[in-house]
Amino acid sequence: MNISTISLLIKRQFKENSKIYGIGLLVLIALLLFMFLIVHQWQDSFAGAVQNGVFVIGLFIAGGVFTNSMFQEFSNPQSGIWFLSIPATHSEKVITSILISVVLFLIIYFPTFYLADILYLLATNQFSLETILNPFKDGFYQFLFFYLVFNGIILLGSIIFKKYSFIKTLLAGILVIILFNYANTLILQSLIPEANVVSTTVFDSFLFRHEGENITVSLSTHSDFLSAVFVRFILPVAIWFTVWLKLKEKQI
Repeated sequence: MNISTISLLIKRQFKENSKIYGIGLLVLIALLLFMFLIVHQWQDSFAGAVQNGVFVIGLFIAGGVFTNSMFQEFSNPQSGIWFLSIPATHSEKVITSILISVVLFLIIYFPTFYLADILYLLATNQFSLETILNPFKDGFYQFLFFYLVFNGIILLGSIIFKKYSFIKTLLAGILVIILFNYANTLILQSLIPEANVVSTTVFDSFLFRHEGENITVSLSTHSDFLSAVFVRFILPVAIWFTVWLKLKEKQI
């Protein structure tokens, strides 16, 4: 892995797509302001934490679309002709894509969101230091770890699917989550046949009915720590490694 090569890839990526990224940034600001407008117009229909909701929706929509575009030039000979002047290994391409779609994207997304958030608060006469979204309050920052997993899945889908990769990846991901959750429920029912399992949250807890009441069973502290390590670190790395394998397999 050559750091200078990765640096050149990042610089050239932004140089070749500066106009598109500029337009995308304006679209992102418009999207966030539009969602805040919807929240304000129908504020009676929302229970609260609307800023958190706008943050998450904007993060995953914008991040997903942006991440999906990372390998388009790597796999398209016409748009990726400029890569011939910067020979790079598959690992360097993957690392470059991760740095751009995760690190650099979040660096741009945070100030963009707060710009829209402050404009919303000013327009509704609610602006103060206390009303600005604090992403580290009540464990809200955990969504950033979910974004790492989401980022890897979108990157993988952009390699596997040639056309409409973003939509196909989302559909495939939703199907996998449904099947995985269903399988998790079946496993719990087989392990605890006397309990009527109502619903489950993988790596977190499950709900079962006992004498007409729903009872929640959460993982132990030790198990919760292991699941957090798996979801936040091992799973994203495993997905990114799979991206590297698929990239190498397709010789992109």
